[in-house]
Amino acid sequence: MPYEFKPPLAIKILLGLLVVILFFGTHIVLSIRGSKNKKSFYEQSFASLIIKSNIYQGRSVEFHLENGLKVYFLPPVGDKIMIGDSIRKDVNTYIYDVYRKDANGEYKFWATYNKDRIY
Repeated sequence: MPYEFKPPLAIKILLGLLVVILFFGTHIVLSIRGSKNKKSFYEQSFASLIIKSNIYQGRSVEFHLENGLKVYFLPPVGDKIMIGDSIRKDVNTYIYDVYRKDANGEYKFWATYNKDRIY
């Protein structure tokens, strides 16, 4: 009969604690980043292009702006917002306008959204 290694109880407890700490630590770090993004978005006035997107934890689609900020939409996104769209926002508001290129390559108003809501 082969020998089975059974780790001591203290090792099992430490590994369990490590998993719990990593889980909550990740959640805390993501929450802090989200709060910083929301605050920066609110305080800044900018015009920026959407440069990429990805699904954020399977619950929303995260759009990355050229200036480093992010906006979120619930799937399915459809044509609400797309990579290449331009976003313009005034200072101290969550409301922003989206502009999309037309057939002539000029940006035209597309929609107004509020970052405080997920569409």
